[in-house]
Formats: sequence, structure tokens, C-alpha cells
Amino acid sequence: MNRIFIEAPAKINLGLQITGLRADGFHSLESIFATVTLADQIEILLNRNESGIALECSGIPSPAAEGNIVWKTAKLFMEETSAVGGLTISLHKNIPSPGGLGGGSSNAASVLLALQKLTNCNIDLFKLAERIGSDVPFFLLQERAAIVSGRGELLRSVSLPDFHCVLVHSEENIPTPMAFKLWDEFQGDLTEACPISNYTALKFGVWHEGKPFPVRLDNHFLTLLGSRFPALAQTAEELSLLTVNWGLSGSGPTFYTLFRSEEEAKEAEKHLAGKFPWVFRCQSR
Repeated sequence: MNRIFIEAPAKINLGLQITGLRADGFHSLESIFATVTLADQIEILLNRNESGIALECSGIPSPAAEGNIVWKTAKLFMEETSAVGGLTISLHKNIPSPGGLGGGSSNAASVLLALQKLTNCNIDLFKLAERIGSDVPFFLLQERAAIVSGRGELLRSVSLPDFHCVLVHSEENIPTPMAFKLWDEFQGDLTEACPISNYTALKFGVWHEGKPFPVRLDNHFLTLLGSRFPALAQTAEELSLLTVNWGLSGSGPTFYTLFRSEEEAKEAEKHLAGKFPWVFRCQSR
């Protein structure tokens, strides 16, 4: 085998708490990550008689060549494993970036998994993943959903109910490092948010009284960023009029709404499509 195709799914954060600042300078957090059917497509061709990495990008604009996490991940893998050959990688982006949907991290994890299969190199992918990005280990897990804590390396698979989802991009540009910088500067002024989840409900994985588990979808970033990015606050207000089951994914700027049925999701998509330029209907994987 010298060619492989893999999908890189997006994730949404069903609640997100920032729980502290680690000794290594990274933030510790607690969240539930759930993958959805929105995904990027990646194709990798390995030619053992060549060298170098060529990256072709299509779809939603993304960094070219050395500036793309896909290229960086492939280079790191080939160097760490001493694998022989040249790579031609095609990336088709469907996941907005930055979006809070983990697109770049999912791309990186998909590249690691694909290259391990292509090269037959036995290496601890999770150790490589931690060097690339905090969300990459979750996507390596290839689970539908997990409680994520620590920097992102502590993972516990969970069972969640099926859901339909409508994603809405608020049009703000909020790089994750900026969001954490603002958190460090201003989080002391914020009212403490409610806990994101009730862990006693973990074993049920069902909807209850019209709400999915976890019942609370609070995101620590929302109050902070909503006060500084008007479109974020406006999007939150619009979604709150539509349903109680909505939240901000990651540090944004993408929001999600959750529904039990496809019909409900289609109605929401129709309503939101006239108000926002990027609205995408999907479902849990």
C-alpha cells in the first residue's frame, strides 16, 4: 500500500472549563469532546523512491506548505521514524479555521495515523501528538466522545446520545492563543460558571427532559470573549432564542445547536441560514 485516504472529523465542546495554569505554561481544562460528521478529507501518497513533502490544499483556505499543520506533522513523523520516501498530500478543508472545531488538530492526528499505516513504523503516536497540539491526542483516540482534561492528554471515553447539530460561524476571528491570553488577563473579573457536567449521568447516554447529556453546556470563554467580540454576543443571543441546547465550541468563533431529530435540525438550519453566512447541518458520528 502506498496511498491512503482518511477523513478528519470536527469536534464540538459540550461544555468547557479552564481549571488552572500548569507549570509548563499551558492551561488545564475540562471538557467533553464529541465528534460530528463535518470533516476534512486527506489523501497521502508515499513514493519510496523520492524525498520531500508536497502539500496541495483545496476547499476553505488554509496555510500553504510549511505553514500548514499537515505539512509540519508529516515532517515530524518522517524525521522521528526515519521513514524513507517522499509524500504527496492532498488536503480538502471543510472545517473553518480558526473555528473552535479542532480542524487542525484532527488533520494532524489523521496524518499520524495514515503515515503509521503507510510506513509500518512502530512509534508512540500519542507522544508525537502532545508535541503538535493539545487537542491532537483526542483525535488519535478515534472515539466518538471523551472527557478531556489536563492539557488535553487525559482522556476518558464516554457514551453520549445521538444528536443532530447545526453549526454557526459568528464571523469573528479569534485565534486560540489570543483567547487564552485574554483569559489570563481578565478571568479574575468573571463570575464563576456552573460545572459543565454531571458525571453521575455518564452511564446513561440518553436525552433527559429534552436535553442531551451533559445538561450544562457552559463555556468559560463565552462571557469573556462575548464582551470583546460583538458578533459573538449577537450570535449567542440569536441561538438562545432558538433553543436551550446551544454552546460555543472551544474558544470560538463557531457555535453549535443540538437537536434530537433531523426535522428539528433542518428547521433550525433554514432559520439560521438567512442570518449567518456559514451554517452547516451535521450530526454525531
